[in-house]
Amino acid sequence: MSSERDALADAALRFSEAIRTERDGSTGALAGEREIALQLIKLLRNESQSRAKQSSGRFLWGLLFGAALGAGAAYMLHQRTSEELRLGLTDGAAATGPALNQRIRAALEAGRQAALTREQELWDEYRRRLAEGSSPRPRPDDPFMA
Repeated sequence: MSSERDALADAALRFSEAIRTERDGSTGALAGEREIALQLIKLLRNESQSRAKQSSGRFLWGLLFGAALGAGAAYMLHQRTSEELRLGLTDGAAATGPALNQRIRAALEAGRQAALTREQELWDEYRRRLAEGSSPRPRPDDPFMA
């Protein structure tokens, strides 16, 4: 029985060493993979930062170019002679018609008047029907009775 016990203890010892070797190998492999992953993350961050710098630089150049182009176009489209500037003349667009806020007020007032007129017409028709003795019946074209 002692030889069996010794054989079993020897097998257990070899099994334990095999497991320890496997575990150390796995741990070493995982540590190596971790280092590679960290290096890859560092490289990706550097690439992202360089792309961000490039894109913001391109955006700023585009913004400056667009502003310069817009200013040049505005200058060319709205040039006045020195005499016009000296006399304070305008191109006449604002002086030819009423201002926008005056036109809006006039349109709102016209709408109010039309609504009041229509309301009065409807009340007159209602009173006329009541005076005739007939009950007010909905018209076929009345949108509220559909």
